[in-house]
Parts: sequence; C-alpha cells; structure tokens
Amino acid sequence: MLEPWDEVISLQRERQLCADDVRAFQSSCIKDHGKKHSIECPDCWNRLVNRIRDRYLNSASKEWFSGRRPFLLELDTLFSKAHNREVDFETIEQRILDGKREWYRDKVKVLGLQHATKSASEEQNLQQRLTDRSIPTDQLVSELRRAFSDGAVQNEEAFNGFIERLKLASTPQARADAYIDIFFQPNHDPSGAAKSQKYIDMVRNAVSVSDVINAMIRDRHAAERDQSEKQALHRQLEEKFEELKRAKAAHELAKSKRDKARQDKARAKAALTDGQSDLPSCSACSKAPDPQGFIICPLCQILGDYYGLQVKPAIFCSEKCEEERYETHVDAMHECASGQGCVQLHDEDVEMDEGGNILVCCRECVETLGVPSTFCSTRCFGENFQHHRDNVHLPERKTTQHEIDDASQLEFDPEDGMRYRARKIEEHIITFEDAMKGWQRKTGATAK
Repeated sequence: MLEPWDEVISLQRERQLCADDVRAFQSSCIKDHGKKHSIECPDCWNRLVNRIRDRYLNSASKEWFSGRRPFLLELDTLFSKAHNREVDFETIEQRILDGKREWYRDKVKVLGLQHATKSASEEQNLQQRLTDRSIPTDQLVSELRRAFSDGAVQNEEAFNGFIERLKLASTPQARADAYIDIFFQPNHDPSGAAKSQKYIDMVRNAVSVSDVINAMIRDRHAAERDQSEKQALHRQLEEKFEELKRAKAAHELAKSKRDKARQDKARAKAALTDGQSDLPSCSACSKAPDPQGFIICPLCQILGDYYGLQVKPAIFCSEKCEEERYETHVDAMHECASGQGCVQLHDEDVEMDEGGNILVCCRECVETLGVPSTFCSTRCFGENFQHHRDNVHLPERKTTQHEIDDASQLEFDPEDGMRYRARKIEEHIITFEDAMKGWQRKTGATAK
C-alpha cells in the first residue's frame, strides 16, 4: 500500500498528464476543425470525455480513488451520460470532489491520526468529529491542522517541501532522511528528536510510516497506562500513610488516656492515704475512725473528690454510727436545694421519679459555679428551676464572671412572659448514679 504522500505525488503527476492532453485536444480542435472549444465539436467532445474518463477508470497509478468500486461505477455512468450531453463536467467534478472528501475521512481513520493528538480528550473529540458527516471536510481539515501543529514549522510550506524532496529522492536513504526531517524535525527540536530515536531507527530500517505511527501510538498508550498505574499506586500509598497516621494518633491518644487514668488513680490513692492520717472524728460518736475501716458519706465524697467542691465530708467509724446519724447528716448538709419549694413539703403523696427518691445534682452548679446544689428528684428541680436559676445561677455567674447563654434552653409561659421553665430538664441534671460512675472511672475505686 502506498504512503499518503506517494498517492499525492501520483495524483499530481496523473493530473498534469491529463491536463496536458486536454490542452492538446483543445489546440488540435481549433486548428483542425476550426472550433473555438471542444464542446462544439462532436468528435473532439467524445475524445475529451474519454480522456477524463480514463483518468479515473483506467489509471495505471495507485491513487485515492483506486479500489473504490461503487464510486467508480457511478463515475462511469456519469461519463456515459456526458457523451450524450445529459450531464455537464461541473456535475462530474462535484461528484469527484464529494468522493474525495469521503476518502479523506476514511484515510484519516485508517492512519489513526486521532490517536496522535496531545491528550485523551482531544482524541475523543477528534474521533467524534471524524464520524460526524455533517461537518464540512474543509472545517475538519482545519481542525486537524490545529490539532497537530506545534508552531515549529508552517505545515503547508513544510509539506510542499517534503513532496518535492520525495520526488527527487533516488535512494531509500534519501526518502528516509526526508521522513525524519518532516516528522521528527531534528533541526527545530533536537531534544525531541533524541527522545524519538527508536522511531527514527525504524524509519531508517525501511519500516513503513504507518507501522511507525502505530508503534508510537502503542508506546504512548502504554506510557499513559504506566503513569495512571503510578498515580493510582501513589494515591494508595498516601491513603495507607494517612491510615497509619490516624492509627498512630489513636494509639497515642489511648495510651495518653490510660496514662492519665493511672496517674489520677495514683493521685486519688495518695490523697486518700494522706487524708487517712488526719481523718476527722466520727460524725456520730466523735471517736477517731479506723483508717482501714471507716465509712464516708458518698455524696460528700462525690462533691468533694470528683467535683472539687469545698465540702467537709461526714465520717462514720462504724455501720451503727452511720445508721444513727446518716439521715440527720443528709437533712442538715444535703437538704433539697428547692428549700421551702420542695415538692415533698407540699404533696405528701407525691411519687418521686420512677423507683422512688432519686437524688440529682444541678449540672451548672457542680461543674461550673462550684455550688453543691442537690435536689431530691428531677421533678422537684424542674418545678423549682426558675427560682433556682434566678437566685443561684444568675448571682453566681456574676460573682464568678461566667458568661453563659442558656436562653435557647428556656421555655417561657405564653400567658406570662416573666415565667419560664427548662425546655429539657434532663440537660440540667446529673443523677447521683451517673456522678458515682464518673468518680469510679476517674479513681478506679469501687463503692459498696
């Protein structure tokens, strides 16, 4: 199969021969038959039609229309009609032009030029343009030139010079040199030519240009696959590295928490040991308690040890003393912060939360304000929430300079804008049971 430029050379040669013959017919007709144009002479007209017909149907050279049988059969029909003057040359010329445009699209596809674009997106776009028959061929030619031009040389000028070199090339080496100069441009891009030495060697070894292009396309796609695989591997390594960083951070955080827990436990134990040497006397009998066997009020322990409040703990030397004085201690030191508003004082039949009387602490008081406020039940705190907030929270916030915005946690009475309650009382309490669990987690101690 001829290379495309060989077809161009053959086309130029055969076209020139045909043009020379047509001019000879014209001159002969004027001289011998006295006609101004062959179209006026029946004999010369038939000779003219036959010569142009032979140009396409009996060409000795391999040209763009060779082997395109349906096209040649259609041309043969048109030339037969031209003998009878049923069609003119303009009709035949237009059909030849349309056939050449169809050949051009097919040739570009066969050469695989769409694969030689600079990017995958350009390749996909050009492939779609080649299959779109609504795009004029002239427009497609311009797009191809823009796609492959790198500005190093003028395409039209370079191609014409290339054709002339091939016409004059008398040896395979001369043709190879012409190929190398036009395709790899060593004079304009020495570094690029050096990178393409593999393909230059193929040209010098008489490998067809179409096979060289196919090799370049295969190598390019392989390089793209390698690059894609490298990028994918890089992403995997980055993800693995990030995963290891997260795992290391989690491990260090867990270790830090374990270390802190051990330190807190040690400090609590040390504090307890230190405190045992200076225990207060029994709150019931005033005897000195046994450091290894005393009983402490659990609420005092939680408020003082866990929340760090200034609370003097009640100590009992025995279970008997605890039974004797514990309730008195609770009534005196841990009475319901609702005071006279306590629900137990106003409703003797009230059922205190599920399961009975469940002690709760005011979260803001014990965690922020340093006030040991306890309530006999969640319900009691809820019903006295406004009184407690107005008389404890607001003054203590001012004293301790704590700015707390809890407006969104309040629900105002639609009939009396001065009255309000907690929107969710559960957000404002800590049950004694939860406080005990927190203290146990902090110190590692157990409560009986």
